[in-house]
Amino acid sequence: MIRVNLLRVKKKDVEEAAPVGAEPAARVQKKNRVVPLLVIVGILAVGSLVLLQKKALDNERRLLAVAQAEKKKLETVLVKLDAVERQKTILEQKIALINQLKAQQGDAVRILEELSRDLPDWVWLTETTFRGRGVQVKGRALSNILVSDYMRNIDRGALLENVVLIGSAQKSQAGNQFLEFSLSANLPAPSPAAAPGQKPKPEAKKAGVR
Repeated sequence: MIRVNLLRVKKKDVEEAAPVGAEPAARVQKKNRVVPLLVIVGILAVGSLVLLQKKALDNERRLLAVAQAEKKKLETVLVKLDAVERQKTILEQKIALINQLKAQQGDAVRILEELSRDLPDWVWLTETTFRGRGVQVKGRALSNILVSDYMRNIDRGALLENVVLIGSAQKSQAGNQFLEFSLSANLPAPSPAAAPGQKPKPEAKKAGVR
């Protein structure tokens, strides 16, 4: 006797009856769509990263350009400051020299007066040079004896000391014989300041011999 089951086949029974390892077409199609999406997302991520890196690099380049421009400005300012410092040094040296000359001006006048006053007859001065506390005198005389007398007169004065003969030479001009000489002397060292309430001792003035 043959029996035919005409009842509806349940879905569960159909799925259980499907071959092992076979996937529904809808699931396969879904997987095929996911893979390109993942690729696109990856490409977009890489592109975004590249854009961010490029933006950061451009920003660093901009900052570097600004820093280099500021460096050039600072170098120009430093050059100007260096020039100003050199100019300042030169001006300070000139001011110091002027002050020194002013301080020595009174001494120079007194020294010239004494050098002229101590001249023996037949002795002439041609040049006088002041360097610090040193004095150099050049002149002409008819003999070495007159030069020695002049040195003795200067040494006996109150303004100069350590009179030394640097050199002398016999000269002739228009048939006249004379002696060119050069002397050096020093201004005395400044005396120490007197103690408070004590008057400085007056220096004894030495008489010059003419």
